[in-house]
Amino acid sequence: FTYLRARVGLRVDPSSDVRVMLQMQDSRVLGTEGNSAASAADVLELHQGYLEFARPWRGRQFAIRAGRQEVALGNERLVGVVNWSNLGRSFDGVLLSVASTQAATGASTPAVAGASTVAAAGASTVVSPWTLTMFGATVDERGRRFGTLAGRTPSTDHTLAGLFVTRALRNGAQLDATLLYDGNGSYRQYSVADRGTIDARVRTMLPLGLRAELEGGWQFGHQQYKRTDSSAALSQQVRAWLAGVRVGTRAAATRKAMVTVGADLLSGDATPANGRYSAFATLYGSNHAFYGLNDVIGDPAASTRERGLVDMLATASMLLTPVVTLRGEVHRFTLATGADRPLGSEIDVLLPIRVGSAAGVEFGYSAFLPERGTTTVGLGVAHKLRQWAYLQLRASF
Repeated sequence: FTYLRARVGLRVDPSSDVRVMLQMQDSRVLGTEGNSAASAADVLELHQGYLEFARPWRGRQFAIRAGRQEVALGNERLVGVVNWSNLGRSFDGVLLSVASTQAATGASTPAVAGASTVAAAGASTVVSPWTLTMFGATVDERGRRFGTLAGRTPSTDHTLAGLFVTRALRNGAQLDATLLYDGNGSYRQYSVADRGTIDARVRTMLPLGLRAELEGGWQFGHQQYKRTDSSAALSQQVRAWLAGVRVGTRAAATRKAMVTVGADLLSGDATPANGRYSAFATLYGSNHAFYGLNDVIGDPAASTRERGLVDMLATASMLLTPVVTLRGEVHRFTLATGADRPLGSEIDVLLPIRVGSAAGVEFGYSAFLPERGTTTVGLGVAHKLRQWAYLQLRASF
């Protein structure tokens, strides 16, 4: 099958401190609507539409953005734009950002969205020694005007609020920290979920031309577990954790190859129907970047039926020509709790080819060999190879 995602946007800067953004999106699978005379009329939607005000004051850049917008925090582990999806993700809410306009000493432009950059209306992008971002969004409007739709009764909205801080440290090190509150959420067999998440990540340089990244997270709160029988819902405490580590070679203009090894550990719950819930959820993260091209694992809590995940990984990339790069990944997946823990192994190969400054072609292949744990959590049949390949064409203008 063939996906098509088309986005067209209009950005207007009426003045140096005001920006208006409108971005429409059409997403489809080719051939599902027959010919053009039979196509649906409601496939075009607003992906982003916001009003932004920004102004420098006393050596700081202040900006406020209201409307539908993409939100990417740091490495997008917890909140991201999910760009691999043919839909992507945007939120309806308000975002406030504050950053020092002083350039960080010896810093280079961060490679991930949400790092220490200042990019507001009418301002050039500079590397900042610190940034602070606060946002709030309505994930599901359930008020009196909309709560009765589809047979629902009005109730408290599902909301998301967050605080994200970055700080440039000595010797090129970088710290970012995230605090999230996901209020009155519902997922799988759980409802009235009020969850807080704290996450911190440090990136630093090591001797011998190496770099390291350490990440840790803690999730807490409470929720209701909806029993399969007719008995009352069970109140649960949420206590879960995340740990991640990466060590690899540094990026350099003279180096054609890079290698990284690491691990991600996300706590799980072998008995998720009691009074304590301990499976770490990645909430609104861009999971594809972490757990392999095959997408066996999305949100680890959901994909493993609350059992959690251990992912031992290695990645490598090599510049074959100035426009062609060969990339590879290897993953070894294991459930974090319970019996039958081995999930399987995965190998991914990618070949991105840059075509000019605004377009690219990418070939990808992924193979996943399941083990007995995949049958236990419903992710496939043990020892039956899962493989797929793709060709992607991309252009921006």
